[in-house]
Order: sequence, then C-alpha cells, then structure tokens
Amino acid sequence: MPEQETQDKQETIDTWKTFLDTFQEQNQHFATSFFRGMQQHFPCPPTLLGDVFIKTAQSLLNDPASLFRAQENLLDEIQGLWQKMLSFDSATPSEGIPDKRFGHEAWKFNPYFLFMKEYYLITSRWLQNLVSQLDGIDEQTSQRIQFYTKQLTEAVSPTNFPFTNPEVLEELVKTQGASLKKGYEALLQDLEAGQWMKMTDPSAFTLGENIASTDGRVVFRNDIFELIHYTPQTETQYSVPLLIIPPWINKFYIFDLSPSNSFVKWMLAKGHNVFIISWVNPGAELSSKSFENYLLDGAYQACKQVSHLTESPTLHTMGYCVGGNLLAALSAYLTKNPSNFSLQTMTLLATIIDFARVGDLKIFMDDESLKFVEDSMSVSGFLEADTLKSIFSLLKPNDLVWSFFVKNYLLGQIPPAFDFLFWNSDSTRLPATLHSFILRKCFRENLLMKPGGLSINKTLLDLRDVSTPSFLLATEEDHISPWKSCYPAVHLFKGPLKFVLAGSGHVAGVMNPPSRNKYGFFTNSDFPTDEDDWFNGATKHEGSWWTIWNDWLSPFSGEKITPPAPYPSLGSAPGTYVKEK
Repeated sequence: MPEQETQDKQETIDTWKTFLDTFQEQNQHFATSFFRGMQQHFPCPPTLLGDVFIKTAQSLLNDPASLFRAQENLLDEIQGLWQKMLSFDSATPSEGIPDKRFGHEAWKFNPYFLFMKEYYLITSRWLQNLVSQLDGIDEQTSQRIQFYTKQLTEAVSPTNFPFTNPEVLEELVKTQGASLKKGYEALLQDLEAGQWMKMTDPSAFTLGENIASTDGRVVFRNDIFELIHYTPQTETQYSVPLLIIPPWINKFYIFDLSPSNSFVKWMLAKGHNVFIISWVNPGAELSSKSFENYLLDGAYQACKQVSHLTESPTLHTMGYCVGGNLLAALSAYLTKNPSNFSLQTMTLLATIIDFARVGDLKIFMDDESLKFVEDSMSVSGFLEADTLKSIFSLLKPNDLVWSFFVKNYLLGQIPPAFDFLFWNSDSTRLPATLHSFILRKCFRENLLMKPGGLSINKTLLDLRDVSTPSFLLATEEDHISPWKSCYPAVHLFKGPLKFVLAGSGHVAGVMNPPSRNKYGFFTNSDFPTDEDDWFNGATKHEGSWWTIWNDWLSPFSGEKITPPAPYPSLGSAPGTYVKEK
C-alpha cells in the first residue's frame, strides 16, 4: 500500500476517533443527568439505580474472561465500521434499518450521520446483549438491569441531541435558529410549570364541547363515581342496557373522545342504551377507599342503578384495563351473592388476568419498591397523577418520550391537537389503599386468578365460577397489558366466550373506529394451552373489532323498544368529577 494512502487512512481513522471521544463524552454527561432525573420521578428508592449498576459491575468483574471476549467482539465491530467508512460511497445507500428514529436520508447518505448511527446501534446492541447474559444475578435484578440499560441506550441516541440530528439541523437552518430557540423556551416553560412534557396542545380541547361531548346526563352520584346516561340517538333501542366501567387510572372519556372517535356515540348509533362510570379524582380524604369499596360502592352500585332506571333485570357490562379486573371480580362475587340484577354479558378490554406475565412492570413490584411507594402515599393519601403515566411512558421510551422530546424541544414544534394524547395527559390520582391492594394482591401475589385468592365482603372469589357469556379483547402491541397475560382467562371462565386479538396497542388498538379501517384483528375459536399456538391458528381480519363485538353482543340484547322518558338528572354530561384536576 503506498505510504501516502496509508497516511490518509490513518488520518481518517484519527478524525473519527476524535469525533467518537466527543460523542461519548456528550452521552456520558447526558446519561448522568437522565438517571438523576429518573431517581427523582420514579416510584422507587433513590438508591435502587446505584445498587442495580453496582451488581452489574460486580458480575462483570467476576467473569473477566467473558468481559474480555465481549470487548474484543465490540472492537471487531467498530473496526469493521471504520473500514466501512474508509470505503464509503455516497452514491450507495447504507442498508436499511427498520428504526423510525433514523428515517431522514442523511442517516443513509451522509458519512458523518451514517457513522454516528452505525456506531450508536453497534454499541447499544452490544451493551444490551452483554447485560442480558450476566451470571450470578437473580431474575428480578437481571430484569431491572436490562430495563434501565434500555432506558440508557435509548436516551443517548444521537437523534436526541440538536447537533447530531440532521432533521433538527435542517430545521435550524431553515428557520435561522428560531426552531431551537422556540423549543428551548418551551422546555423552560414546562420546567417552570413542573409539568410532564406536552404530547398534545391542551388548549385544543374543552370537555363537553369537542371532547367528551356526547349528549347525556348524570343520573347518580356518590363519593367515588358519577353515573352518566347518554341520550338515545335512535328511534328504538335494545332493551338490555350497557354499562361501561373504565379504569380509575385515567378519566372515562377514552370512550367518548372527539365525535369521530367516540365509542359511546358509535354504540348509540347502533341502538344501544349506554351508561358509563366516571370515577372521582380522589384527594387525601378518600385515601382509605379500597378495592372492595370500588367494587361494592362503585361497580356493583352502578349495575344496581342501571337495572333500576331501565327496569331491566339484566345488563351488558364492559371493563377496560383495571376496570376489567374490577368487573371480573364483580362477576365472580355475584356467583355467590345473587342480586336483583344479573350480568347478561361481560366484555373485558386489555385486562390482565395472569399478573405473573406483565413484562417490565414487574421490576417495580419488589418489597423495597412497594414499601417506598406505600411510605410516599401514607404522607399524601394518594398516588400522584403523573407517576403511573411516567412509568407507562418509559415502557416504550422511543414512542412515548423521546419522539415528543425531539418534536417539542429540538424542532420547536407545537404539539398537534390529538384527542388520544389529550386524554392520556389528563391523569387522576389513586387512593392509597386501593393502589396498594392492586400492587400487592394482584401484581405481586397474583391472587385474582387463584381460587379464593381475593375476598370481597367475606366472599372468596373464584373466576372459575364465572359463567357469563364473555368477550375478551387483547391488543397485539400492548405495553401495559401484554396480550399473553390476558389470554389465560379463556381457561378460567366456564361460560361461552370469544377471544379477539386486535392490532396496535393498549389505547389505539381498543379505540379504533370502523371508519378508519386500521389495524385489523385475529380470531380463533379454539383455545389451546399455549398462546402462540392460538395465534398460529388464528385468522386475520381487516377493520375494527368494534363490528365483530357488536355482532356478538346484539343477539344477547333483547328486543328493540322505544326509549323511555329521560331519567332524573343531576346535571349534564360529562359531569363534575371528570373536571377535577
């Protein structure tokens, strides 16, 4: 090789090494700040993160041979990257990487950005693979290490920094610096207000006007919920009414978003008589409210009121997320405590039945973390509204954190008007006693699916007693209620049932109007023990699960009748509880 060519190549490698050192220094500084912020906002002891990484270091030092081999592999990959850059041809695009963070053309054709992307992907994959193979680490610690490593690697992506993101630089030039200035001002405003990063424009929606706006009346109220009845929109209605039980984690209007996305409005148009629970946003005065209170004074009382108002001895019921857990428990309770009403059908949406299979949520369920949360709640009487939202967001950090960070603070964009995200930002507090019960009895001890595991009003619950016709919906990409944690219900409930797996995730997969014709869903009338066997034998359908659910529900819904006169009203929908911040 000619001496000049060798010298030129060495100079090129030295240039990339200099750049690499600067890039690593930037990432280390950012990572330190990021984890300091996590410690301040996560419901876990402040020493936990340090303990996790100390155990990681100890495991690596205990097996120096494996660490050395891993380092050799990393160096080989980086050396390969340098050789790739030396022979780089700007006319030849790099191989495509299915990662929407790197969609800009510069990540393929510009050597500066291509090197950055490739180096980041090599090192992040290497690090995540390294920590997934640690020896001498218990399962829970291993899961923690992998979770926090994922947070770290996704936080330090070059897309999250203004001068290593070509889209940000392009906008910076186009606006003559105004975009970054605007983003920085937005960041300062959010920090001063002490609020979570905006995902949508909060001024774009007003409750009762363009969201949660379907006409209705509050027909009952107690200290934990308001019962809303929606005004009929058809000349005749099915005689069997429908009661919807939302999760108490967020507000009820996920079922009544903007008119084009409103499940409530769609059901009314199909001739159903729709009621919904609107849970209170509790303060310290309700800290002692328990799961039993929410079942007996909440779901049970709501069923009783719907049956009384409609003079129907049976009713359809639908529960979403933890609202579905409450409904499943109520159904089991009614098998041993018959009432003057019965459940004609039960629909569970994205409802975990087997809490042993909840993915990364398990890392927050150890004794130390639970005690930390409970000690914090003992002071205030409730769990702060943004705590669970922060956790759920970090289960999908690229989609629910960093994409908005880039748009808001680096590109200086005004968040769009998006009803899903407006609802997602409108969180509620949780009573301390209720939340502690869910954490310990469900997530930690998995007692809901165990015969006699839970007791309500001295009644031992057994989901195997449930014979109510049931429709079970899970979503394929659910990061909160993984579909494989929902599937075990098919082997517990003894009534006739249908299990459907919708496309997309926890919210978009559930609230999916047929007019969109998106995502699709899977069905299979056989229920093998293994979930993968069910999926492999399932049939894919286009469109929304709403239509197949209505087809399933209608035969159970009785005859069509003329809607009765309006029920006594305590005020217009969406009521008062939903407006409490």
